[in-house]
Amino acid sequence: MDSLIKDKLSRNFEYLRISVTDRCNFRCSYCMPSDIFNKDYRYISQDKILSYEEIIDTCSVLKKIGLKKIRITGGEPLLRKNIDKLIYKLKEEVMIDNISITTNGSLLTENKISLLKESGLDSITLSLDTLDENKISSINGTKKNISFTPILENIEKYFNQIKTNTVVIKGINDNEVIDFVNLLAKFHAEIRFIEYMDVGESNKWDLDKVVSSASLREKISKHYNLVPIQTDCSSTAKKWSIKNTKSSIGFISSITEPFCADCNRARLSVDGKLFTCLFASDGFDIKSLIRSDDYEKKLLDFFKDVWTERSDQYSQIRFISKKEVPKVEMSYIGG
Repeated sequence: MDSLIKDKLSRNFEYLRISVTDRCNFRCSYCMPSDIFNKDYRYISQDKILSYEEIIDTCSVLKKIGLKKIRITGGEPLLRKNIDKLIYKLKEEVMIDNISITTNGSLLTENKISLLKESGLDSITLSLDTLDENKISSINGTKKNISFTPILENIEKYFNQIKTNTVVIKGINDNEVIDFVNLLAKFHAEIRFIEYMDVGESNKWDLDKVVSSASLREKISKHYNLVPIQTDCSSTAKKWSIKNTKSSIGFISSITEPFCADCNRARLSVDGKLFTCLFASDGFDIKSLIRSDDYEKKLLDFFKDVWTERSDQYSQIRFISKKEVPKVEMSYIGG
C-alpha cells in the first residue's frame, strides 16, 4: 500500500460512499421531494453513469492510499441491476474490508437479502422514517404500504444485526421515536436517529424543524436505561446500549454536535464526480480519468492532490459563516 494521505486538518482517507443511481422509488421530503423530482425531472443519462467496472477500477486505485470501507447508496441502490455482482467484486477482488448498503427496504425480499449476504455484503442499513401507514405518503411520497417486520426479521436472520436510519423532523415523525425503539429493541439492532440536515437546495430545510439528539436521548431515557458506548472517533454516531436488550441507539448530530474534525470519508456520485464533503457545491471529475489511458497513475495523483488540499468542515461553521453557495442534492451524492 502506498503511504496514507492526510488532508489539511490531518484527517486520513478510509471511507468511500458510492452512489450507484440517482433514481429512487420514494419521494422523501428531506431528500427527493415530489414537487422537484417529478415526471419532468431529468435524470442522468446511462452513458454518463459509471459502470461497475469503472467503480471497481476506482476503488482498486483508492485502496492503495487507505480505502477500507465502502457504503453503497443512491437514490435507491437496489434499483441498479445486479448490485450483488458489484459487491462481490469489491469484496473478493478489491478486498475491501467492510461493505454496506443503505436502502429504503421496499425491494428487500428474503431472496434479495440472502443474495446480498452471499455476495459478501457486511451490513444493511434500512431507512425507516415512519411506522404509521397514514404518514407513509406524506413522508416517503409513496402509496405503497410496507410491512417492515418481515424485512427486519430477514435482515437479522442473514446478517445477525439490523441497522436503521431515521431522520427526525419536528411535527412529522418526532412523536414516533419511542415507537421505533419499542419495535427495534426486540431485535439485535443499531437504531440511529439523524438530525434533519440542510443537504441540497430542494428539501426546504428549516432549523425550527430540527429535533436535537440531546432532546431525543432525554425522551428515550425516560423509557429505557441507556449506557454510553465507546465509539471510534471517525464514527458519525454517538452510541448508547439499551440495557437488558441486544440493541443500541446511535445519534447523528450534524446540526448540534458537528463531527467534521474526524471525517475520513469521500463520496463518489453516480456520474463519476468526487466530493469531499456532504455539503459541497461541486465535485471533482474523475470519470474522464478512469476512462483514459494509464488511469491508475492519473487517478492516484489526482486524488492525492484533492485530498491533501481538503479543508471541508461545513457543519462546524454553518452558523458562523455567511457564505451562501448552492449545495449538491442528497440523491445525487448519496447522503
